[in-house]
Amino acid sequence: MASDRTRAVVRALVIAAAGAGGAVAATRGLYATALLAAMIAIWIAALDLVDAGQRSPMPAPPIPAPSAGEEERRRLNAYLDLSPAPLVALEDGRLRAVNRAARRLLGAGDLVADPPEGLVSALADTRPGRTATIEIGYDTDIRSFALATGDLALAGRMTRIGALIDIDAELKAAEAAALRELVQVLSHEIVNALTPIASLAETAVAMLDDPNPMLPKVRDAVETVARRAASLHRFGESYRALARLPAPSTERVPLAGFVGDLAALFTTRWSTIAFTTDLLNAPAHLLADPDQLTAALWAVLQNAAEALHDSPNARVTLTVTALVSQTQFTLTDTGPGIPVANQGDVFRPFFTTKTEGTGVGLALARQIFRGHDGDLSLAHSLPGNTRFEGTVPSVPTS
Repeated sequence: MASDRTRAVVRALVIAAAGAGGAVAATRGLYATALLAAMIAIWIAALDLVDAGQRSPMPAPPIPAPSAGEEERRRLNAYLDLSPAPLVALEDGRLRAVNRAARRLLGAGDLVADPPEGLVSALADTRPGRTATIEIGYDTDIRSFALATGDLALAGRMTRIGALIDIDAELKAAEAAALRELVQVLSHEIVNALTPIASLAETAVAMLDDPNPMLPKVRDAVETVARRAASLHRFGESYRALARLPAPSTERVPLAGFVGDLAALFTTRWSTIAFTTDLLNAPAHLLADPDQLTAALWAVLQNAAEALHDSPNARVTLTVTALVSQTQFTLTDTGPGIPVANQGDVFRPFFTTKTEGTGVGLALARQIFRGHDGDLSLAHSLPGNTRFEGTVPSVPTS
């Protein structure tokens, strides 16, 4: 560095001397000398420029443009980060946050070292096409999420992808609506039962206060109170059955034997009603809790048989069909049909149009089907053709 400064000073002095000498030579008419001095100065200046160019740093190599694959990956990541639903991936037992929403929810980077309790197992156990509900702590709150999954095979490795949909608000709204409906039903049923009980009890007391009580009328009043109390007790037992339904204990059930048992029970109970089954497109096995599913189907069959009372050409048909990922039960009857005004209420707990009905059978049947990750619905109801459809997941192929 010091030698560079010395060389620069010497060159500057030589240029200055050459310039001064050239000027003096020009004033005295020594033009050849003046030209030589100018050439020396130009030569030294040119050497400075060349030397400076050699010492200047080389420009940085240009940054190569991203490849088409890298550009596509960046674009895909940008799209994923725009998704409001947290996306996670499970590969070789390790959980990764795929997008910005997942990193924010889980408070982690790409690799989630400390996942929320139950998330990894729920992701591993939830088969594609099905959903699970999981609770995850977020900030200072605990929120409910629906988990939907899919499988992705890359480079010979299987990755389970999961999408978390925040359903906390919907669940709370549904719980509030269910509570309002429950209170309405309970208050209606209990008040309807207690009002005549209280009235008849007061009447019986008044009769007994009479010096010459009419004992037959007192007996009638007391018997009516007893019947209403028994009805209220049955209502309480029905509510208990709905509230205490356990989770299904599923197993592989041979379909032919399962349907055969139902047919035998039905024809024994209602021998005047024709009962037919159609298993032409049915699977060989079910994945279900046989006791619960029998109770659910029996409730629908009983509803059909009671609707067919005194109907000519009474017939009930049970058809079982294998769908893509579900097994479907279709129950049809030739009864008078369900009035349009009542079709939206048939699954509402304790709704009934029968004198001795509890209004629990179809509600409990739907709850059983939904407990199996399926559903039960009224497909349509016309005079001579009422059809209920229930579904349960198919038996896994492997």
